[in-house]
Amino acid sequence: MRRNGFTLMEVLVATAIAGLMITAGLRLVAMSYRLLGELQAERNIIAAAQRIWLRFRIEDDMPSSGTDDKNNITWRAEEQSVPVEDYELKFRRVTVTTGEGRSAFIYVAE
Repeated sequence: MRRNGFTLMEVLVATAIAGLMITAGLRLVAMSYRLLGELQAERNIIAAAQRIWLRFRIEDDMPSSGTDDKNNITWRAEEQSVPVEDYELKFRRVTVTTGEGRSAFIYVAE
């Protein structure tokens, strides 16, 4: 007897394999979007920290804490020092926080 098509079992196995491949592909796309969002948030906090660092370097009367409503960030600076042989290195440790709750630290030399 000659076969002219696929058996029901072959069709079910092929459908199951295709379903697994589609599910894996969709999961990969979802993970990629999530990671892309995290990278964008990380890039935003770095850019915000760079802007604050530049303001500390340029402005002499930069307040030790503040808010930038335009960019939705806050910062808080703490005076610190480290003894280095006969010299004391003074700097500010600035914590920059975004509205999403991400934080970054920058150091500004005196």
